[in-house]
Amino acid sequence: MKWLLFLQNLWLQSSQSMATLIKVALWSRPVKLPQPQHAEMVILGNGPSLKDFLMQPKDFFKNKDLMAVNHFADTDAFQELKPTYYMINVPEFWTDDIDDDVKDRRNRLYQNLIERTHFPLHLFLGIGAKKSELWQKLPQKNSFIKIHYINPTPVEGFQTFRFFCYQHLCGMPRPHNVLIPSLISAINMGYRKIYLLGADHSWLKDIYVAPDNRVFLTQKHFYDAKTAQPAVMKKLGKSQRHLHEILHKFMLSFKAYFDLDAYAQKQGCKIINLTPNSYIDAFKRQKL
Repeated sequence: MKWLLFLQNLWLQSSQSMATLIKVALWSRPVKLPQPQHAEMVILGNGPSLKDFLMQPKDFFKNKDLMAVNHFADTDAFQELKPTYYMINVPEFWTDDIDDDVKDRRNRLYQNLIERTHFPLHLFLGIGAKKSELWQKLPQKNSFIKIHYINPTPVEGFQTFRFFCYQHLCGMPRPHNVLIPSLISAINMGYRKIYLLGADHSWLKDIYVAPDNRVFLTQKHFYDAKTAQPAVMKKLGKSQRHLHEILHKFMLSFKAYFDLDAYAQKQGCKIINLTPNSYIDAFKRQKL
């Protein structure tokens, strides 16, 4: 029985590695990451818990680089903290084939980046954004912004093979959450310590299925925790996900964090989760 399981696992990882090679060849492109300014980074997730932290003195941020994510630029905290790095992991933002509400969120974020960025900002976008005229023109509209592209190509297979792909910037664990490309980019930039704030990931308690079988999720952030309304989770900016698709998406994210933690340790990096009551169970926990 053990031999059978071993052979099954060997076959699975072999096929995954081969499939990843094909995806990397087809989708990934040469990319380059910027150099870190300090030895430590703080990644600011947009979870509800970040609000309490932002109300405290900011001494913790001294001698650390900050990375903000997704819609952080829509808030006043963006201009106050002036993050050095910014990660957008919303692939539907690179296309116009999306619902109007998604397009409105993209346009609002785009305009805020133009109007509110009065400091040097390294903006990370998926390689697909290279085909978007909208995002290509962003540095022309604000010279403080410099764009860096990353390969969101999903990497699977043997651990040695996965880590090789990560290190050479060919891809990453399936990026179903913005924290995944943020972490792997920070690791590959050479940071010795990465701190996580606002990484609540506590969506499970905010899911329900309506009588018409539509699945609703209240996605709360530090800027709308009291006003967020239940909404369907869309697929690439349109349609909607079923419950098994949402739970599968969550599972892949939580699983990816264990892989990233192992990769970070191999690269001599420590990931420390400072988020109180976070659902992420992969990283070392610490209180401020």
